[in-house]
Amino acid sequence: MKRQWIGYQPRVYYAHSMHLYGKPQEKRDIELLEAMGYDVLNPNTPEIKAACLAEKKRGGTGMHYFKGLVQSCDVVAFRAYPDGKIGAGVYTEITEYAKGKIVFELPWGIERRGLSVEDTRAMLRELGER
Repeated sequence: MKRQWIGYQPRVYYAHSMHLYGKPQEKRDIELLEAMGYDVLNPNTPEIKAACLAEKKRGGTGMHYFKGLVQSCDVVAFRAYPDGKIGAGVYTEITEYAKGKIVFELPWGIERRGLSVEDTRAMLRELGER
């Protein structure tokens, strides 16, 4: 279910590696962003692919096209690789094209990062919080 923020639905650019295009993770991420109340701009569309290809045929890298897409959005959400690294294209989108915008990372590895109550207490003791 999409939520709107008092008559305005903010637009989020979904920056993610092309290896996720068409995969279940991409679908889950879009559903999450929509549930958060965002109108999602997903670069994995035939129109965007065609525009990027046209830029490449004119001698560009294809990445420049994405700058305008990122800048047309209110915020940017990105997905890193499971080891936490960020691919070159996504990195450019979030560090160069999204200047002045809110950028946030979509969570990854939640299941394997979760701690039990005892492990949480042990971690807090180790950090000096208890």
